[in-house]
Amino acid sequence: MSQDGLYCGITGNTNSSEASSGVTLNNLDRLSNKSARNVEIGIRALAESLGEGLLVMQNNQVVFTNDRLAAIMGTTREALDAIDLAQLSNRDSDLGNYLQARAKRENGEDSPVMREVRVTAVDGRTVYMRNRSSQIEWNGKPATVHFLEDITLRKTAERQLVEQKEVNSILADTVRRILASTISLKEIAGTVLDSAMNLTGSRAGVLIIEDKTGQKFLEKRCVGGCLKCVIPSVLESLESDVSLMNMRRPGRIDGAFYLNETLSVSDECQVASEIRNILRVPFRNDSPVFGHIILADTPETFGPWDLDNMEKIAEVLNLALVRRQAVDDLKKAKDRAEEESVARSQFLANVSHEIRSPLNGVLMMSSLLQDSDLTDEQSELLNVVMFSARTIDRLIRDLTDLTQIRTGKITIYTEDFNLEELCRHILESNRPEAVRKGLDLDSTVDAAVSHFIGDRERIGQIISNLLINAIKYTELGQIRLSAAPVDNELRIDVIDTGIGIPQEQQKEVFGLFKQGRIGRRAEGTGIGLAVVKELTEVMNGRVLLESESGIGSRFTVFLPLKSETEKREPSNEEMNGGSLPDVARILVAEDEGVNRLYMRTFLEREGWDIDEAANGVEAVSLARKNKYDLILMDISMPRMDGLEASSLIREIQPFVPIIAITAHAYEEDRQRILDAGLNDIVLKPIDENGLKRRLRRYLRTS
Repeated sequence: MSQDGLYCGITGNTNSSEASSGVTLNNLDRLSNKSARNVEIGIRALAESLGEGLLVMQNNQVVFTNDRLAAIMGTTREALDAIDLAQLSNRDSDLGNYLQARAKRENGEDSPVMREVRVTAVDGRTVYMRNRSSQIEWNGKPATVHFLEDITLRKTAERQLVEQKEVNSILADTVRRILASTISLKEIAGTVLDSAMNLTGSRAGVLIIEDKTGQKFLEKRCVGGCLKCVIPSVLESLESDVSLMNMRRPGRIDGAFYLNETLSVSDECQVASEIRNILRVPFRNDSPVFGHIILADTPETFGPWDLDNMEKIAEVLNLALVRRQAVDDLKKAKDRAEEESVARSQFLANVSHEIRSPLNGVLMMSSLLQDSDLTDEQSELLNVVMFSARTIDRLIRDLTDLTQIRTGKITIYTEDFNLEELCRHILESNRPEAVRKGLDLDSTVDAAVSHFIGDRERIGQIISNLLINAIKYTELGQIRLSAAPVDNELRIDVIDTGIGIPQEQQKEVFGLFKQGRIGRRAEGTGIGLAVVKELTEVMNGRVLLESESGIGSRFTVFLPLKSETEKREPSNEEMNGGSLPDVARILVAEDEGVNRLYMRTFLEREGWDIDEAANGVEAVSLARKNKYDLILMDISMPRMDGLEASSLIREIQPFVPIIAITAHAYEEDRQRILDAGLNDIVLKPIDENGLKRRLRRYLRTS
């Protein structure tokens, strides 16, 4: 007890943090022995040195506070000293509940006590405090001392961290959705606007996207469900009001701002008379589109946090629009490229058709001339004509095949054929040019592969291209063609004694448009060997090159052999070329007179009866009158094309074999012909051996 009757002693426990300021229980006990005035001064000095708010409650009354607590509460110490428990309870439920719980515990009642409380300060701020308390005696009576630490900054940081995680989650989801490759512009706008309103709590929002032509796209959201949104016009009016614009808070993006003011819309909106607050963030990029995100009518004011988040969303939207523009540009470029590819393919198909038809006449008439009585000089000249014509035909076939390979439209067909006969035919076709250059040609085909299963036309094209390439670059010596089985593969070698290929150029010879050189002069089109490589790979094979400058070259092609179960022994008829029937009636439908002349002459040599039709209508008419063993049908004819004519003839003579004679060489053309019900196809210029094989097959069947 002090001289003035004041007594202050602390009982109970305090944790180590309570003593962190240097105050201990013993300090306070010693203070109690001083005079009342000195005690109060000492306690006051001690309380102010703590750095925490100090509150002593006794009988629901505030009996002691310090300046730090007053600062936390936004008032003065004198004002705090006059507050009772009821007033504190009314001011803030958290603090009131806490103090009431402590009061109950002082009276021996069991009541949970919160360690952290939210307090509404006198100046309206929300303050968070962490409290620790102890039972003491104050002036000889029980009291409670509360140590109140201001943790507002920590709680704010924690809340912002939680909010930031929420914002980051929404932003991440927004990014994921609007960067989806299949999302439409409307879906992008809706996703962005929904996220923006969700983040800011706005009840109204507009997203405007426009391009440089002035075309606008508008996406809006409004709790009132207005048909016409007034926000854009409100923003326009706002931007013309200098006083209001001076009150706005700008962002880091040029033109971004928010304004926390109540704006009247009673003259324009049928649902609401005013909107509270407005925020605008523009977005602009290198693409032709730009626009604004506009938000309005929030329950609370906009702040820097909202503006920063909206600027992030605008940046994501920018990215999405740039990406979408890039995707659109890429799609347009792809479409243009595909259109150009189709146009090129169509052009090549048309050119191919237009060249093949007259070329067919040249080769067919030359073939007929070969069988007539010619002088040696005439035969030599005719051989040059036929070699030149076949070179043109080969070039067209290579271009056609290369186009189909590159577009993935080529199809490999499998058939039984005589490989030895094929090699002999190719060799003889090219012998006149070899003889002209004084070269020896030779071929050897192993009996084990003389009968082969594969795509006869493609394999023949590979061998022909390699042989012609060898003749072109060989000026002296010989060229040897051989075929033999090696480890379940067919090995085809073309060996020459030509100029050879330098080591550094060997990797390039199979490249497209890579021309060979004879001296300083470039030779060839640069297509033949590229076609060899690509056709070989399409058939799951490979091609190798060995060469030495001045010595010669060896091109080797490996193709897979069919399994034993896929093989069958060829008949004598197949191995010997087969025989043709003595009697047959054949209809030739062809609009070109030269082609009809050749086919009539060629077929009549076999002793067959031939009828001719110059168009599809005539062909159908003849089929109604006569029964045919086989029909050779041109596809492109006036009045009625070959496909329509074949369809009508099938109704008259369902089982007659119909072979298409056409200059249309593309895979889709071939498929279209076969789908129309024709049995087979012979390409122009007509290969006599190929035509004979089909005649043997279908006339024997019929």
